[in-house]
Amino acid sequence: RCTGQVEVKHEGQWGTVCSYDFHWDVREASVVCRQLGCGTMARAFPYTPFGAGAGRIWLQPFFCHGTETALHHCPHYGSGQHYCDHNWDIGVTCSGEGLGDCAGGQPFGCVRTTRDLRLSPLAGFVRLVSGDGACSGRVEVRQGRGWATLCKAHVDLNTAHVICKELGCG
Repeated sequence: RCTGQVEVKHEGQWGTVCSYDFHWDVREASVVCRQLGCGTMARAFPYTPFGAGAGRIWLQPFFCHGTETALHHCPHYGSGQHYCDHNWDIGVTCSGEGLGDCAGGQPFGCVRTTRDLRLSPLAGFVRLVSGDGACSGRVEVRQGRGWATLCKAHVDLNTAHVICKELGCG
């Protein structure tokens, strides 16, 4: 299955998609699943169970017909224009029909990405702190409402690659 927080890329930066007042349903989620090649929509999350995102909110679609080929074809308020905060970041679960297994048995699930849309399963669950830049620092993972440092003993090279990719750091 493809599942995660929906993010779009604008001006070279990834950011979240939000939906205020539950205006995220089967139609919008179907467009995301279709655009990513993840099969049919299985579940739409009008506010994400993946945790509040960080950074920019790039898009707030307010109505899709469900037949669009890409999320940015749905009416929206304009890139960077929104009336919600990260508590309203949206997510989807798609059927994953026609997908193979994740390469290398990645521990945190597949990251499905197109040029300007992705599902980020770790969004809101992992972050870097106390580093010299956006892609350096100590790895922390969400535990309930707080954060805990991820111990080196629990991170191998494959896990580090997944974390970096999830954070948009390569």
